[in-house]
Amino acid sequence: MPVLPKEEEAGSNLTDRVAKESKDSTASSHEHHNTDKVKATVQDHQATPGIVIADNLGQPESKEALKKRAEELNK
Repeated sequence: MPVLPKEEEAGSNLTDRVAKESKDSTASSHEHHNTDKVKATVQDHQATPGIVIADNLGQPESKEALKKRAEELNK
């Protein structure tokens, strides 16, 4: 059985390291799960600014029509 450092002294990814080193490991080796990744770049934080407006909203209903529909639905 391997000797593991105390929990208080261990790094945050101790469980992951132990799981990956095991021959019976089911831990993922995909690059997305790599904890030794480089820092985020500017491209990681870029977004398309602005509001999104739907093209097919339809025509607004009148207040009377909305009240009538609400009464029908709340029966």
